[in-house]
Amino acid sequence: MRRYYILLIGTLAAACATYAQKMTGRVVDSQNQPIEFANVALYALPDSALVTGTITDAHGDFTLEGGMTKRAFLKISYVGYETQTVEARPGVTVTLKPESTQLGEVTVRANRPAIRLKNDALVASVQGSMLSQAGTANDVLRRLPSLTVDSKGNIFVFGKGEAKIYINRREVRDLSELDQLNSADIRDVEIVCNPGAGYDASVKAVIRINTVRHAGDGFGFDARSSWYEGETTDLREQLNVNWRRSGWDVFGTVLYGRGAYLIDSRITQQTRLDTLWQQENTLYATLVNSALTFNDAAQLRPGRDV
Repeated sequence: MRRYYILLIGTLAAACATYAQKMTGRVVDSQNQPIEFANVALYALPDSALVTGTITDAHGDFTLEGGMTKRAFLKISYVGYETQTVEARPGVTVTLKPESTQLGEVTVRANRPAIRLKNDALVASVQGSMLSQAGTANDVLRRLPSLTVDSKGNIFVFGKGEAKIYINRREVRDLSELDQLNSADIRDVEIVCNPGAGYDASVKAVIRINTVRHAGDGFGFDARSSWYEGETTDLREQLNVNWRRSGWDVFGTVLYGRGAYLIDSRITQQTRLDTLWQQENTLYATLVNSALTFNDAAQLRPGRDV
């Protein structure tokens, strides 16, 4: 009898462990219609570290496998909708609302990028969609399904790890190249989760960025400016230039950035010798970093449309 009892306890424990490692849910819009290809990321508390992530299917459903923690939250996002952060719990249904910057839901749907599966890749069209106005290639990638970006700007594919990035079949060796590429010049982006024999065995995921073919030769440039206001003021000014002839490009970037941050530090020290001696130090300061940068992206490099 004791053997059956132990076996029953073991079975229940295994079932509970399985349940704890799996969570399902659903993502819909304000009309209760399912949203396909929405990003669903699970973060642990209290450090907000990414645990795992996935995308929704055609029915808006998602399943997170493994890595479940007792205290966690979900961050759900999709192009044209406001990002939602909710408590991580089984069976949750999350409703995404259109971004306030859009002119209503009809406009959002009309400009939403087409996302489809094509052979070995998840393909997101950028040309003619709201993503073409995102800013840079970096801004586009941050909004695509299955992708997440860490604090250093490295781009990862859910469940695969850091991705190898290509622009027109040319490998990106410096992530600053993504800031140099204007989103309006991108035709589409392919996300490959199983690269296959065409890539090195160490490559677990690939992102292929395909640009719009521009007609004609000559000189071109674009300037970008951003301003962030909070307790401090941060700004970024960027100038990109390129010269094109017979399908070849020579391009460079000049970047100026200014960042400010606050320091509020208080230290109290007590030393007991013959008498009690106390020292108090208080530091409150605003530090400003600014630099004019001719980084790697500013070194003239040739490129060719293929």
